[in-house]
Amino acid sequence: MDKRLNTAELKHNIKQFLDENNLASLATCGNNIPRCSPVQYFTGDNMDIYVISSGGDKFNNIQDNPNVCLLVNTEYLDYKKIKGVQVFGQAHTSLKHSDLVDEAKKHAPYEQLLAIEKDWINIIKIIPDEIVYLDALNGDRTKQILKNDQVIEKQDRVLSMH
Repeated sequence: MDKRLNTAELKHNIKQFLDENNLASLATCGNNIPRCSPVQYFTGDNMDIYVISSGGDKFNNIQDNPNVCLLVNTEYLDYKKIKGVQVFGQAHTSLKHSDLVDEAKKHAPYEQLLAIEKDWINIIKIIPDEIVYLDALNGDRTKQILKNDQVIEKQDRVLSMH
């Protein structure tokens, strides 16, 4: 990263990157067994994330352990040429909170996205605790972490190839 971002700039870059994409990998853990699922998402207020799903084991995992990680990234060319966001947070599901479907509809990027029968669609809402932003498209692997409205910078140790 060419320069350290302040809180407002980092929030803007994270939100812009999340809004430019809609596919991610969602990591959950249940019964001490990790699971990673491809998902479709969109953002809401305060960078809350809404994941659209018909169901699956990820819901059982979230019921057992609400701690999740959502990864959104560009195509992986190599470890020096990637941009991405990791959202660590607490997940809630519409299986326990039926109002989440209506809440998600207020933030959906287009009306037809959630114009499906309420009985079929399920929502996972992720409330971020920490968001890691990496823009290594220029080769600099400095991570900037947004936590408690503060910016933390973390340098990755760069591996040398022989």
